[in-house]
Amino acid sequence: MAERSKTKTRILKTALELFNNEGEAQISAVDVASVMEISPGNLYYHYKGKPEIIGALFDDFEEEIRLILTGPINEPLSLKDNWVYLYIIFEEIYDFRFFYRNMSEILLRMPELRARFARILALKEQTAFSLISDLEDGGFLKFAEGEKGALAGRIAQHFTFWLQYHDLRHGSTPPKILIDQGVFTTLIQITPYWTRGDGYADLLSEFLDTEA
Repeated sequence: MAERSKTKTRILKTALELFNNEGEAQISAVDVASVMEISPGNLYYHYKGKPEIIGALFDDFEEEIRLILTGPINEPLSLKDNWVYLYIIFEEIYDFRFFYRNMSEILLRMPELRARFARILALKEQTAFSLISDLEDGGFLKFAEGEKGALAGRIAQHFTFWLQYHDLRHGSTPPKILIDQGVFTTLIQITPYWTRGDGYADLLSEFLDTEA
């Protein structure tokens, strides 16, 4: 990523906070400038309107999420590290949550992001497949034919639509509880394939030990 000026960095930080907390659709570039106490002209000197700001934020998100998602593909994780790693994924998504909460509208307005976001979705599925394959190789999970790929797809979908579902189903929730529920629901999807005794209890005990 190219080095940014302090003003550009402040613009993106302010915009991300506003988009996340107020809703991207509700915030204009002028609103960002107003919160920063700079003129709209000063902001437009650095970013020619809200689409450029969103594009720059997507660049940051794409770089960060790719670094996170390629970790377990390049090197297997220990059993407990899997649960910590799930937190890292959900925290990163939460940090850029406005993309997920307004995904369809943003991609409609900025179709140039669609293929890039689709590649991130494919990487999520590849990462999920790698995680559960490592658990399978360690004797923790067992799958019938076709189940592993289907589970990887469901986990990738959960990463992607977790916020939208939760917002519609439960409304506003404190961030830690929201992320805990995201991780917990991922584990619930894995437990039917667990092979170590009482699968559900054993798997969740690892999760709770990590939490403690």
